[in-house]
Amino acid sequence: MKSPPAPSAWTLVASLDDHNQTTQTLTTIKNDILKIANQACLTILVDGKTVEIKHKFRLGDKSNLGVIFFLLGGLFLISAPFIKASDTTTKIIGITLGLLLDVFSILTLIRQVADGLQIKDHIITFRHNLRQTIIPLSGNLKIKMKTEVMKIRRVGTLGSDFIIVTHYLQDHNIETQILKFQMDNSNADDAKKLGNELTRIINEKFQQ
Repeated sequence: MKSPPAPSAWTLVASLDDHNQTTQTLTTIKNDILKIANQACLTILVDGKTVEIKHKFRLGDKSNLGVIFFLLGGLFLISAPFIKASDTTTKIIGITLGLLLDVFSILTLIRQVADGLQIKDHIITFRHNLRQTIIPLSGNLKIKMKTEVMKIRRVGTLGSDFIIVTHYLQDHNIETQILKFQMDNSNADDAKKLGNELTRIINEKFQQ
């Protein structure tokens, strides 16, 4: 009787939920990387044919709470002129500003869920700011990572500091943004660790 074939060098890695994780370990992606990805609201899927990295929506995330705040503010501006007696000009201004806030908020939420990348059949497909781009793989392509710290200050509060990790597709001297995520700056080391691992995964896939 023949023994079963040895596992391949890649595996399917399922994203972590808040309370559980599913991993078939045939690759070098470790549990700590998956936990960091979960904190960064990212889903990582890797197998012999596909690499897929996507954002996932989490209501409790600070950035999402800010967007929802603007969404509710827009709804208030739309409804306020009708709740309280107002002239026509006030109603028009309130509705216009409210609609702008709501459209911006909704598009931001959609972008956070839709943005991501997939590498399959020697083609990289990525969506950034709701715009999809498809590029055939070539030996000239590689991934470059950059980080920056964003400081948000509010009157009477300590504010918030975020580290933003951005991945660029580099073709000779041309750089195209393909992925971005952020975490609290207190987790900067974890964010950089995750960013470096994503860089490794994508670059390895380019070489296959």
